[in-house]
Amino acid sequence: MPNSKVTLVRRCKTDEGWKFYLAAIGRNGRVRPDYAVVDGKQICFPIGHYELRFYEGRKLRYENVGENAANALNAKLAKEKRLKAKTAANDAGVALVEVPGRKYLRREAGLYVQDRKNQGAKEAARDAELITGEFIADCGKTFLDEVTKDDIFHYHRTLRDQGRTDRTVANKHQRLRSFFRFAGLDVKTLMPQKPKFEKELPTVYTPEQMTGLLAAADDYMRLAIELGMKCGLRELEIVYLEWPDIQWQDKVLRVQGKTHWEFKVKDSEQRDIPIPDDLLESLKKRQESNGRNRLVLGTKSDKPNMHLLRQLKRLVNRAGLNCGVCEGCKGRINECQEWTLHKLRRTYATTLLRNGIDLRTVQHFMGHADLASTSRYLRPAGSRETQTAITGIFNSILS
Repeated sequence: MPNSKVTLVRRCKTDEGWKFYLAAIGRNGRVRPDYAVVDGKQICFPIGHYELRFYEGRKLRYENVGENAANALNAKLAKEKRLKAKTAANDAGVALVEVPGRKYLRREAGLYVQDRKNQGAKEAARDAELITGEFIADCGKTFLDEVTKDDIFHYHRTLRDQGRTDRTVANKHQRLRSFFRFAGLDVKTLMPQKPKFEKELPTVYTPEQMTGLLAAADDYMRLAIELGMKCGLRELEIVYLEWPDIQWQDKVLRVQGKTHWEFKVKDSEQRDIPIPDDLLESLKKRQESNGRNRLVLGTKSDKPNMHLLRQLKRLVNRAGLNCGVCEGCKGRINECQEWTLHKLRRTYATTLLRNGIDLRTVQHFMGHADLASTSRYLRPAGSRETQTAITGIFNSILS
């Protein structure tokens, strides 16, 4: 009789090598990202992925379901349903035949995610894993050839019902299109038109917001915030920053790939960024207390800290800086959507341009492949000085 029991485990990289542990489940019934159960305790292992453990007959099998905790749980539930269906069919004397020639939707998604990783595109791989997992859970299909245009429209509606913006829906649509093209589907026939959205000006933090945030932060989070705000680093560039990247005498920070972490710089181009004097002093203090570690903002075990965004949102909540109106603030865990590490980077670019740094220089500091990406930050200043100047102009004309 087929066994329908499926166990979700995490394959973790430990100091003793790769090991399997039970995935950690939180009080809300969800999988705790990166955590596993060891001797009854929940321990964080940043490097690893999730696998399903089940039996086929008497043979123990493992199935890789990626790094995303929510998607891994969805995969477990879907696998249990399929195995239960086999059990029910067996009890009824009916054989369920799986056609070898058909492509499994989840397996193709895994191949797509792995392809992004093989190309060194870690952020793209994370997005791919999240979005394909969301879509598969939403459509409920098993095989690639079962996907229809209506499934994609339904995914759009689900995202909007969750409070996602039109821009987010459009971005996820494009990633889904990339996946289906990779899997060999005719995207021109399958995919509906890309959802339209109003192009918004890049949002930035006000000086008052930044002052309040920095005042509430401890030394660790203050350093992370300032690396985004004063050097314009991307999230993963902060995560993988190492002490050799800092050239103390020249007061510059070099953004470069790390083969030992399988991290590549976006657009494959290194860049040097000037470090303000106060940030340089903060980095020196951090090195004095943490210089034995390789990573500037790594974990206690000198592993990449993949939870900086979550730590930022918790800091914002504790400091009372939540906007109070977004879907995140209204949710159970009060994680404000207005606060992100990427918005610190946008604030950096806008601040430089408003204060006279030329467009080409800012393009280099930001690591943009083209000027168009940098030009988006050439937004008008909304300062009181500008408002006063405009008022004076019209008063002089109309007086």
